[in-house]
Amino acid sequence: MKGADWRINRRAAGAVFALLAASTLVAAGCGGGRPAPPPGSLGTVETRAIPSSVTGLPLTNQFGQSVSLAAFRGKTIMLVPFLTLCSDICPMTTGNLLQVEKSLEAAHVAGKVQIVELSVDPDRDSPARLDAYAHLTGATWQLVTESDSELTTISRFFGFTYQKVPQDNPPAVDWWTGVPLTYDVNHSDGYVLINPAGTQRFTTGAAPAFSGKLNPKLYAFLSDLGRQHLAHPAQPAWTPSDALSALSWMLGQSVPYQAP
Repeated sequence: MKGADWRINRRAAGAVFALLAASTLVAAGCGGGRPAPPPGSLGTVETRAIPSSVTGLPLTNQFGQSVSLAAFRGKTIMLVPFLTLCSDICPMTTGNLLQVEKSLEAAHVAGKVQIVELSVDPDRDSPARLDAYAHLTGATWQLVTESDSELTTISRFFGFTYQKVPQDNPPAVDWWTGVPLTYDVNHSDGYVLINPAGTQRFTTGAAPAFSGKLNPKLYAFLSDLGRQHLAHPAQPAWTPSDALSALSWMLGQSVPYQAP
């Protein structure tokens, strides 16, 4: 992925400033008890019903199994757009998710949260490729692909943006096949949080801000632009601590960040 204009989810960005003051007041009033909701500077707190026409759409995971968002009902879902051939932002997203998953496991709440990375490149992201990516990167959550029409429906509802664009010259090389790539996909960043009842509760279009040492296999994916964004994340940006704070609010209990 490349191009800063694709990093901000338009719907989330439009509500950020309107919610900032209210979210700050809520956070300030929560000295104890239930964790505070995410601040407006990061995204949009909402209560939005998701129709069955979206939750029931068939997805295919890295194991070749048919799943859907409805299949994860009863868990908090963290839905994240990505593609396995991204050389800019997605490697940092995966790096952040590895830290989030580690922290959830340490707090013994991993069974209450389902991370789902949704491919915005279904023409190339087959289940076999997703499985290879999972083994290469250490991702243990759901990596899913879908048909072009299903991606259109899901992305329109959640406000994800994506577009095929020409590949750089010289083109990058496919890490799986060794063949030069013929196109790239620009897409929005961030994630959506869905509560166990299947209601959308939070949306952010922020880019990932990774700290620490990125897995060398993920670092190898990065283009020159990707390495620039690793050192200087686009703003607004989300860290693993930010995501865990949002998940703590969703779960109703604190989930401390576990440094790698």
